[in-house]
Amino acid sequence: MVLLMQVGLPVLVLLATVLVLGLGFINHLTEERLQRDLKQVARAIRLPVSTALETKDFEQLNSSLESIFDINEVYGAYLFDAQGNFLISLGAVEPTQAQADRAIEKTLDGEFERYENISGRNVYSFFLPLFDLSGRPNGLLQVTRLKSGIEDELGEISLVAWTGFGAVALLIILVLTWTHRRAIGKPLNSLVDSMHEIENGNFDHRVKAAGPDEIKRLVSGLNGMLNAIQNAERLAQQQRNEQAAMAERLRLSETLAALGQLSAGVAHELGAPLTVIDGRAQRLMRSLNSAQHTRELNDIRDQVQRMTRIVRQLLNYGRSSRSERRPMELGLLVQSAVRQDEQGKKRIRIVEGPRLHVRTEVSSMEQVLSNLLRNALQADPNGEVYIGWEQMSPDTALVYVQDEGPGIAPEQRSRVLEPFVTTKTPGQGSGLGLAIVQRIVRDHGGQIRITDNPTGQGTRVELTFPLSCKDEPTESE
Repeated sequence: MVLLMQVGLPVLVLLATVLVLGLGFINHLTEERLQRDLKQVARAIRLPVSTALETKDFEQLNSSLESIFDINEVYGAYLFDAQGNFLISLGAVEPTQAQADRAIEKTLDGEFERYENISGRNVYSFFLPLFDLSGRPNGLLQVTRLKSGIEDELGEISLVAWTGFGAVALLIILVLTWTHRRAIGKPLNSLVDSMHEIENGNFDHRVKAAGPDEIKRLVSGLNGMLNAIQNAERLAQQQRNEQAAMAERLRLSETLAALGQLSAGVAHELGAPLTVIDGRAQRLMRSLNSAQHTRELNDIRDQVQRMTRIVRQLLNYGRSSRSERRPMELGLLVQSAVRQDEQGKKRIRIVEGPRLHVRTEVSSMEQVLSNLLRNALQADPNGEVYIGWEQMSPDTALVYVQDEGPGIAPEQRSRVLEPFVTTKTPGQGSGLGLAIVQRIVRDHGGQIRITDNPTGQGTRVELTFPLSCKDEPTESE
């Protein structure tokens, strides 16, 4: 409706104005043509009428005047003598004597025309003076046609023109409506539907650019705004995640700091009493010969040693190694870690890899590998454990330990790296082994990953370390 009022209506008003002006011009030309045709008819019979009038041949006069009526446009024909007397009158009505006298008076000015009323009929009259052979006026010829005839023909022209205007106006309205619906309405409806889609929460929806350039620019701006909003939300979410991770790291740092202080206190408070208990139990074993007492004292010593290991693990977890690090050959480190486990080394299989060197401190790396081997042997008490290494990339080494035990559930793999979290039964583990491994690996600039054993059942722990420079002297050299 707005398009029709703001575009269609001004166009139609302009066309109507042009039509009115054009009809006025056409009516003027048509009226002139009708008058000119009547004049030409009158002039065509001037000579025969003048000749017949001079010879008093009334039969010829009647015949000449009657020939005018062969043209439908003629309404009446009248012949007057030089004194204004009627000689011949052909038509439905005839002028009055006063009209004839006024017409004779104007013959001195030559031929003339006028609109007049003859017996109640509005007519257009053309007056043509007649002259004898000596050039003196000897009569007047008046030819008329109804003014309504002229008006009727002009009316027909106007009717045709306005009918055509109506058809053109209707066509313009239909074209505007169809064009608006196809070029503007359809893209706008699509844009509105897309906005409803976005309003309902589908922020990934994007509007397809279609229609005029203005709508395409609008669609482009809307899509750009949605992209900006999504980018802003993504950035905000990323910042929230980073803040949460930072808060978690801060919490972990605070936990580690508290754990370090706790470890120092525990080592100080429990180290000496445990040593005393173990020494006294050992002396009692030597002085007593009872097998029952010996078993009980062995149990006491086992628990004391377990408590001592926990204290040692707490101390190891709460402090970073400050020993000097130097390039070490992975193969030698693996073999050293395997030799330390006297009871389980028969079930450990070494998968040889290339000669690779990592920058580390021997005791720290041996502690890492020993903890992983101990966990794998405990996970599968009767099976074999595999340890090996390989080169992942030009500057990265991979060390893996895998077993065929029950495995670790995917949802627990990230938690078992936290302090005091373990999948073992109570009394079997402290939950510090993997936490110590992760802390040492990170200190070396590496990463730890727990996955399924590629062979099927079991767990695989992978450690990645940066390789040392080839030009540095190594421990094996």
